[in-house]
Amino acid sequence: MEAKQRKLAVVSSLGKKYSGVVDIPNENFRTTDLLNSSNIFWKNPNEKCYDNAILMYDVKLFLDDTAVYRNFDKIQIKLSEIFYVYDEVHGLGDEMEKKRASTMIKHTQENTQLVNIITREVANSFYDISGTFFGLFKKKSKDKFIPLTDVIIVEIHNRQGKWAKKQIHLPHNFICMSNQHIESVVIGQSPL
Repeated sequence: MEAKQRKLAVVSSLGKKYSGVVDIPNENFRTTDLLNSSNIFWKNPNEKCYDNAILMYDVKLFLDDTAVYRNFDKIQIKLSEIFYVYDEVHGLGDEMEKKRASTMIKHTQENTQLVNIITREVANSFYDISGTFFGLFKKKSKDKFIPLTDVIIVEIHNRQGKWAKKQIHLPHNFICMSNQHIESVVIGQSPL
């Protein structure tokens, strides 16, 4: 099997963004499946330091939306530190998720659901995330990452004793959200 690569953006729980490419077994493999796999795919498993990590190549580390802090030829990112991930190929995750969902909906009779998530607080911020989920949320709540489309993310941060809101602008509508960082969830609530 010849491995392929996909361009991803990985956002850590403290807001750092890693942009680079990751190995995938084939081009039809969904990013969500890669992250939820019990054995994360590595083209060369001998490079693995952590069992629960992904290896990215040609990586730029951003500390905000525009400033590159540092470049790496390759870097390992622990899954437990990932807040959310999105494909940096327009519509890729969204398109693949909708295809999978349409097949699944036929079998389970489940429709799309609106989901509103409040994350844990980290570094004086938490996030209010809303989006559309396809399929059985209860089943996916056992996975490491939950796929969401039509996503709206608002950061709520406390600066000098005052709470303020800032909308996070995503280049695409699709993210894989870490289950580990979810504090509470509402199913069926309208987006923000």
